[in-house]
Amino acid sequence: MPKMTSGPFYIPLLTLLFLVVVSIMTTMAINSIEQETKQLIRESLQAVLQTTINSYQTSINFRKRDVQELSMTPALIDLTRKLLNTQGAQHKVLNPLRDFMAPILSKEMDLGFFIISAQRINIASQRDANLNKTNLIHLQRPEYLDRAFNGESLFIPTLLSDVPLPGSHASHVQSPLTIFVVAPIRHEQQVIAVLALRINLNAFFSHVKLGRLGGSGETYAFDKGGMLITKSRFDHQLKRIGLIASDELGILNVRISDPGGNLLEGHVPSQPSGKRPLTLMAQSATAGHSGFNVDGYRDYRGVPVFGAWLWNQDLGFGITTEVDVDEAMRPFYRTRRMLIWVLLVTVFMALSLLSYASRIQRAKKRELLQLHGTLEQRVAQRTAELNEARNALQVANGELQVLATTDGLTNLANRRCFDVHFENEWLRCRRERNSLGIILFDIDYFKNYNDHYGHTQGDECLRRIALLLREFHVTRRPGDLIARYGGEEFVIVLSNPTIESVSQLAEQLRHQVCQLEIEHQASQLSEKILTVSIGYTVETDLNLISPLTLLNRADAALYQAKALGRNQICEGRVDQEDNFTG
Repeated sequence: MPKMTSGPFYIPLLTLLFLVVVSIMTTMAINSIEQETKQLIRESLQAVLQTTINSYQTSINFRKRDVQELSMTPALIDLTRKLLNTQGAQHKVLNPLRDFMAPILSKEMDLGFFIISAQRINIASQRDANLNKTNLIHLQRPEYLDRAFNGESLFIPTLLSDVPLPGSHASHVQSPLTIFVVAPIRHEQQVIAVLALRINLNAFFSHVKLGRLGGSGETYAFDKGGMLITKSRFDHQLKRIGLIASDELGILNVRISDPGGNLLEGHVPSQPSGKRPLTLMAQSATAGHSGFNVDGYRDYRGVPVFGAWLWNQDLGFGITTEVDVDEAMRPFYRTRRMLIWVLLVTVFMALSLLSYASRIQRAKKRELLQLHGTLEQRVAQRTAELNEARNALQVANGELQVLATTDGLTNLANRRCFDVHFENEWLRCRRERNSLGIILFDIDYFKNYNDHYGHTQGDECLRRIALLLREFHVTRRPGDLIARYGGEEFVIVLSNPTIESVSQLAEQLRHQVCQLEIEHQASQLSEKILTVSIGYTVETDLNLISPLTLLNRADAALYQAKALGRNQICEGRVDQEDNFTG
């Protein structure tokens, strides 16, 4: 009787090899998704940061233009000349000058002004205490004042002032910060003095809308010492954890230092804020470097964040935009969790199949030993068992393929599945000279819906729409497909339809969505229920166009439906640009 020794070792070896390959592929997929997620976060952070910088530059340019125009007004020039020529009667000119400047200062909530002589002495100011003293700008940034006397209009970066700013706390040990815009005052083409407007730091930063990412994102500015010079969106948290007093604001009172742990979770720092090192971001920025970090670092609350930052030499302060790691990586964590579960299920199934195959094999072996069968019978039976195990593994792989092509929220086909199916169906219909139809629709004012009801309710709304599509029996041919195209947008591929049947289907679909009567108080339509706008198109001669052209035609029809008022359907029609000559 032939010996049976190779079989029992062959199946475990294949199973082990399969599990190793699946584990490696899953690990590679998780790492790839993580890197892609971090790359997207990095690009988003840098885009928000650049937008904020541009906003600041625009605001500064407006203020420079304002002070330049003010310095050229005849009344100001005349009063400045009188100040320069007045001997001992300065207040006779100061009073009308202050009356002249009062409405100008109140317009932008500016805190004061200087008129500075060529000797860098204040010959006019909002406060008598500043008169006939060396100007603050000359004491701290003389090079800027020199440029102003050479004819430039300038933004003066943050200075230390002796006048408290609104919002800064009296107990703050550091002198309050201030900024200026300056312009030369000319008479007969000669610079006779410099006008300086003291900008309200709070008002200046409040004018610029700071972009941010997600619910935990924050964009803020800070000075060379790492002091926060814009409002913090986390003032309520800062008061709760004791970084600021209950009657304080974060602006001008919080140093961007690393507490060494998450203060929101109860960490107690070993050092006071003034002695702690700056955060990784603040250290880099105050050293004059721009950069980003998507590996994670602690912010001034001790919360792990991703961030992008830069130090603007012209502005004299740094700007960063940050988002909590937990929120930014939440989609990746969900995907990783799902892949790990798939891997565990695969391992369990493979081991179960191995155990099952081993039991069957042992039973068959005992049966063959008892029956004294021939070698051919043993080979045939073992081959059948291996085929059974292989088929079961193929089923498991098929289930993995389904997971890879299914949208996790709606259980419809995902965008990747749609792209592959649409290309294949277009080739098949062109080969068989069949027509091909596309229905593209999205939910009207869905962003308003999410903002009004929340993203959880928005997800539930998408699931109800997907359930309607499945129960509506839209797909009736093997080539038909329903997919989530992206966000609140869905697409339907119809094989060999007529334009009439597609039009009827689109209208029925629009009507069925209305029949759901999902409340949508944030809709700008008179009906305060959820509605959809639909674009559709059918092409009978696919030799004339490309797949992208057909899809673009449906997309154009969708936008036409929106432009006509939404909650309606529009047909995408052929035009001269549809011709495909490739």
